[in-house]
Formats: sequence, C-alpha cells, structure tokens
Amino acid sequence: MPHTPIEKFGIVYRDKKYTKLKSIDSPGWLKSAVIYEVYLRSYSKDGDIISFIKKLPELKDLGINTICIMPIYLIGHLKRKGPLGSPYAIRDYYRINPEFGNKSDVKNLVKECHKLEIRVLMDFVADHVANDHVEVKNHPEWFKQDEKGNFTRVVPGWSDIIDLNYDNKELRKYMKDVALHWVKDYDIDGYRCDVAGMVPDDFWADVRKDLQKTKKDVLLLAEWEDPEMHLNSFDLTYDWVLYYQLDEIFNSTAAAQDALHMLLEREKAFPKDAARLRFLENHDQARATYKFGNPSFMATAAFLFTIKGVPLIYNGQEVGDPKHLTLFDKNAINWKIKGANEIRRFYKTLIELRTANALFTEGETIKLENSKPRQIVSFSRKLKNKQAMILLNFSEKECPFTLKTEPPISKWKVLNITSLQETEVEIDKWKFKLKPFDGNVYISS
Repeated sequence: MPHTPIEKFGIVYRDKKYTKLKSIDSPGWLKSAVIYEVYLRSYSKDGDIISFIKKLPELKDLGINTICIMPIYLIGHLKRKGPLGSPYAIRDYYRINPEFGNKSDVKNLVKECHKLEIRVLMDFVADHVANDHVEVKNHPEWFKQDEKGNFTRVVPGWSDIIDLNYDNKELRKYMKDVALHWVKDYDIDGYRCDVAGMVPDDFWADVRKDLQKTKKDVLLLAEWEDPEMHLNSFDLTYDWVLYYQLDEIFNSTAAAQDALHMLLEREKAFPKDAARLRFLENHDQARATYKFGNPSFMATAAFLFTIKGVPLIYNGQEVGDPKHLTLFDKNAINWKIKGANEIRRFYKTLIELRTANALFTEGETIKLENSKPRQIVSFSRKLKNKQAMILLNFSEKECPFTLKTEPPISKWKVLNITSLQETEVEIDKWKFKLKPFDGNVYISS
C-alpha cells in the first residue's frame, strides 16, 4: 500500500476533517509578507544589532517586509555547545546576549524597521531553556524531572538544555509574561515559535488571546506542521512536507509535477485559508545552492515564490552562500561570493513579481497537465479575470513538452527566470522548450 504524504515524511496529524473548518483570523499583512530570517552572529563581521541596522535599507531594497530574528537572549554556560553556545539554550529571557548588543539597541532596531515598513518577529523558544537558567534554583518544579529529580529533555542530543514543565501553572504564567514583555515593551510584531508542537496547544491559545489585547495584528508562526494549530493559535506553519518533496525530486526519486500534486493535496488537509511557510533553506537545513546546486536552485525558488503561501529567505541565501552557519560558533556569511549580485537580482525580481501581482498571494492554483511530468512543473494561478501560467524545468537536460491543459488566454507578458528578461508573446500552439533548470512565468496581458 503506498504511503500517504503524511506517513511518507514521518509527519503525523490528529484525525480530523480540517477542510471543513476555517483557520483563525490572521493579520491582513500576512498575505503579502516576505520573511527574512536573521542570524546576527553570522550576519556581519561584528555580529551585532548595530551592524545589522545599517543593512536594513538593503533589505528594504530587496523587497523584504518582515524580518525574523533568531534568539537574542542571554545564553547559558552549563554544558554549552561550542565556544559561544547555541542561541536556543537560553539562560534569561529578559536579558540581551551582550554579544549582540543591549536593550537600547533592540528598541532602536524595531524603531528603524518600522520606519521602513518592515515588521519584526522574534524567535520565542518556549519548550526548553539552558541547563543553568536563572530560575532553576528558585523554581525547580518549573522544569521536567525524572523519578530521581534529575532534570530531563525529550531530545537526548540537546544536552545544553532542559525541558520546561507546562503542568505547572506558575511556569505557564512566567512564559506568557515573557511573550507579552517583548510585544509591550519593544513593540515587536510577533513570534516564530520554536518547536511549537512540543508545547501544549492550550498554552499557545492563551498566549495569543493576551497578545492580541496588546497588539491586534500580532502574528504567530509555528515551527511545526499540524493543521490543528491553525484553529486556535497560529497564523502560519512550516511546510516541511513540500521541502522534503523538492529534495526527492532533485534526488530523482520523484517527478517534478509531484511537487504541485503534493501542494494541492496538502491544501485539502488543512483548514481553509491556512497560511504555510515556504522555504528552500533555514538555519536547520543545508544551503539551497549546496543542496540543490547552482543554477538548479532557481527553478525551485521560482516555484516557491509563485505558489500560495509565505516565502522565507535565510540570511545569505540571497547571495548564494553555500556554507552552513553553525549555531555554536561564529562563521560569517560570504557576501562577496562569486555571482552574488546576479543571485540577489534574481531574488529581488521574484519578490517584485510576487508583491506586484495579487495573483501570487490570493489566486487559485490550477494544475496544468504536461507531456513531461517527470521534468516539468506546470500550473496556473487565477484571480478574477487575471491569470498567470508557470512553466519550470526541474531537470538537468533541455526539455521540449506540450501542455495537455491549455489556459483560455493567448496574449502574455513573460518573465524568464534565468535571464530575468521580460517580453510579450502571443501563444497559439501550446508547445514549449525549456533549458535545464530554467522556466518562464507568464501573466495575462
């Protein structure tokens, strides 16, 4: 019996007919969001907030309208990994890691972002803390323990942390107060919630309710994949299944058009209007240019920026840096890598295309059958009387093909994803040929 998409990638959902349910009401700005994940330690030579603030105009020019800052809290020392420690092993949620700056720097960062109409999300690590968290001695009952009273962790390899005990009401209040603190006192716009599924659902629902009293259009992003989360707590969840599907395609174990099939099938598994985070890389995964190759990553990037959902760019992705950034040490992004300007222009063009056309943020997705489904992804986006057609070659060979499903439009404006040249064409024969890892985005004239 073939695996379902859920079983295939080891992601288990609760048994419920989610398509008959509606997701929570999310802030209006989410539809057009393009999120940029920032790791301050590696972003610049100094690796601090002040240096990052100086680069905000460049992000604005790229088209970024939302940044997500990886944890900036004070890091623990006990059983620390590496010389600097993981930012996810937090000693004190109320203190800034001096490596990054101080409270004034954080407030200035948020202020400067808002001047540029860039929203700010912070990374909220609510599942665990450093072994030497400031409350360990005062409130040992706030932390999970075994029968002998030893602090424990669900993931054995995470030796630099211990898990929080959400059976304790005082702990819940403490963590909710942490979440409220950064929104109230620093005016941030929401949170990326680390390993959100390892924290009880009702905690997130309670936090959301109180956050919205402070800032109505606050956003919660779950680093998790579960339709249930969209019902009461989260606006946005990670789409891990699509990421793994793209990996299979580029390892030649799945057909290119399977990516679109997976996308449409997965929509049926989630509540109506549930927003999904689309990504080629993030701080836990290999770089896109390393994993998919250059220029082959361009076809997958074009796919993610033209489907429904919210795209994520991880710092350095926009210049094609292939080097993985360790969480436990400092290794700076190579901003001057060969081809950096061309790759940046590529992402800027995709962002401009997306933000200029509501087709890509609100339009219906329609599968277009083609004669070479193993190599070619073909689909359209439709909104009222406007239509887009996306044709992408996910293979390393030039590929001639025909569309079996023909859109009822003949005149198009066309963007080629590798040359970034725009032309106008009139199509009467639905026969095409694409170079390796190339593609075209057509928009009805």
